[in-house]
Amino acid sequence: MQSFIQTALMRDSGYFHIWITAAIGQSFFATNQDKAFFISLLQDSLSPRTNMQEFSPQPQGFASRIDLLAYSLTMTGVHLLVFTTKKTSLEEFGQVILLHYAAYIQTGRHSSALPFNSLFMFDSLAGRHEALDVSRDIHLLHEDWRGDRYSSIGFYLDDRRGDWMRPHRLTFLFHNKARRYVHFLKSQETEKDRIFEYLET
Repeated sequence: MQSFIQTALMRDSGYFHIWITAAIGQSFFATNQDKAFFISLLQDSLSPRTNMQEFSPQPQGFASRIDLLAYSLTMTGVHLLVFTTKKTSLEEFGQVILLHYAAYIQTGRHSSALPFNSLFMFDSLAGRHEALDVSRDIHLLHEDWRGDRYSSIGFYLDDRRGDWMRPHRLTFLFHNKARRYVHFLKSQETEKDRIFEYLET
């Protein structure tokens, strides 16, 4: 059973940090294939052109309500940085994503590792500059942050594109220059003890 925790929120729209984690001592993803499938769920639910047809009889599109700015998938869970026009959309989004991921797990070989005890939490951020800081913390979760396939770093440094990702809300802050974002990342790379206590590598 999934739990949805909404921390103290002052605004109905704006920048939010979402994190999804398994119960203590458990892994949220058993394999990299599971991570890849979860990314496909993000693509299908946040692209204006697609929907999760395989696992849902009704389209579940959030493209008009949620902009995905950054993401990170590790074995222990998921971090998402988003902008939304309505925070209730985040609760609906979490329910849809976790239900579809559970359906996928049930059809595969990892049925003993169902994420029934997963937690879905989100918190409001003060604005785009705090969101930019969170994007750095999210990307630095990965030991090989420059080359990891399961984060959004390629959208910031390698001109990777997709209509389900909208990092432009942040990239304009460093004038869309990859080298400036690299410098921004490296300014914190040696101070990982500063990163939020709930962020795990």
